[in-house]
Parts: sequence; structure tokens; C-alpha cells
Amino acid sequence: MKFLVHLLVLLSLGLPALAKTKHKSKSPLQADPAWVEQELSRMGLSQSFITESMKYYEPNSFDPVVTLNLLGFLRPAGEHMNRVNAEAVRETQSFIRDNQDSFELAEEKYQVPPNVISALLWIETRHGDNMGKFHIVSAYLHLLQANQKKNRVLLTKLAFEKNKAEQRFTKKELRKKMAERTKSKAQWAREQIIALASIRKKKHLDLKTLRGSYAGAFGLSQFIPSSYLEYAKPAKRGAVAKLTEAPDAIMSVAYYLHRSGWKNAKPQSHVDALMKYNNSRDYADSILEISKQSLAARGPVKDNRKISSTKDDDAK
Repeated sequence: MKFLVHLLVLLSLGLPALAKTKHKSKSPLQADPAWVEQELSRMGLSQSFITESMKYYEPNSFDPVVTLNLLGFLRPAGEHMNRVNAEAVRETQSFIRDNQDSFELAEEKYQVPPNVISALLWIETRHGDNMGKFHIVSAYLHLLQANQKKNRVLLTKLAFEKNKAEQRFTKKELRKKMAERTKSKAQWAREQIIALASIRKKKHLDLKTLRGSYAGAFGLSQFIPSSYLEYAKPAKRGAVAKLTEAPDAIMSVAYYLHRSGWKNAKPQSHVDALMKYNNSRDYADSILEISKQSLAARGPVKDNRKISSTKDDDAK
């Protein structure tokens, strides 16, 4: 009996340790919350922003966020064009029908065709079905740490491993590229954190609960914080833009492409504007192809001006 009691005591004492071991990440890439807090302070951000950011910081997502952002360039090209299919065309048309008034208003204000905006929102988030589950503030706090020496070294080793199969870069080239990427991503994160602090000050979004992609983009339109500040437009005048709602996302994308130089009569401007949204020719081509197919699949329909631009034939 005494043996059983001692055994139970030992087991009960060991359970917390076992639980901690079970949930401990095996990845060598680890977040450093203490460093992050010090860095936010050095950036001159308000104490209330720092306190809130650290309170809701999610260190467990450090590995996937950092590796996906820093090593994504090693993935095979063409992933966006792989999404051009019958479903994309069908859903692009359906989304326009479901939000006809919003598309009409956006086209009237910014002269960007509905089929282009709908195709873009399909590529970005499947019209809101896949907006991402990463905590946005945490994503940028993770990337802020990308250029720490220990992380730079580990990420470069991972890049070497991923490069083995295709041998796209020499070790010298890849080491140089990773040094540049870790530095630029950390600087970019710094800029986006400052934008987040501004968004919080204006009380436009609840940063405690704001979630999106591993790349730090959110809403149907997947805007990053600085883009939200500059391009987010509400469908209703005087309201705060909510990119999780279709009318505001539609208006915001229309405004973004308009500001980026979209001209219906100039096909090259379509590519240029879309590549400002996402610096990838594959990305631009996929949206234009879905847009073109969705327009063609509809066929001749009487009085259908509300959901398509008569000038969209200029698109590739």
C-alpha cells in the first residue's frame, strides 16, 4: 500500500514536467520575448502598445511564421496559376452576383472591373473562406527577430537544406541572399509594427484579436497594416473600413488598384497594378486569366453592365 501511495505521489509530481515536455517545440528556432519587448521600447512605441503586444504575443507560432516568410522564395514557381480552374471561374462569378451593388459602386468610383476584383479576392482568400489564423501582431514581432544572429544562422542552414533538391543557388549566393532577406524582413516588420501602433491609436481595429496570414496580411483582401492605413476604404462614407466584410474589401481593392495605375484601356497597367499588390507575375497572370474566363463563360447577357466592365476585353 505504501509503495502504491509513493508511486502515485511520484507520478503526480512528474505530470507537470511531462506536460511541459510534450508541448515544448523541438525546433531550434525559438522566439525571444524579452528581446522583443526591449526592441519595442527602443523603437519609441507607447508603453500601452508594448504592454498589450507582449500580453497577447504568441511565441509558439514563431517557427512557421519565420520559415514561411524567409524561405518562401525557394518554393517552385507557378503556384498561383495552378489555382486557375473551373471552380475559380464559377466562384468569381457567384461572388459578383452576391455583391452586385458593392461592385457597381466600386467600379463607378474607381473604374476597376468587378471580375478583376472578384478574381483577386478569390486568389487571396477564397472570398473570405481562408483569411488565415495567425495572430497579426505576433507575426510581425516574430519577423522583427529574423535578423538576430542565431536566427540568421539557423535560417541559412535551413535554406541550404531546401536548396539541395533543385540547386537553384550556390552556397555563396544563398548565404548572401539570406543575409539580405533577414535584414530586409526585420526592417519591414519594424515598419508594419509602427503602422499597427497607428491603427491601434486610431481605434480602427482590435489588435488583440486580429488574425490573418503568416505573412501578416488580413481580411478578404489580405492588406498588410501599412496598406490598411493608406488604401482601406469603407463602402459607407464615414465608417471604419472592415476588410472582413465584402463591401469594404471590394471598395478597398478597387481603390488600391486605381491608385496603382489601373487603366481599363491599357493592358500593361493591369499587370503593373496587380504586381504592386503582390510582386509576382504569376500572381498577376492568374487573376487576369480567371477574370477573362469568368467574363467569357457568362456569354452574352442582356443588361449585364452592373457586373462586368464593357472595357475589360483589354485585359490579357
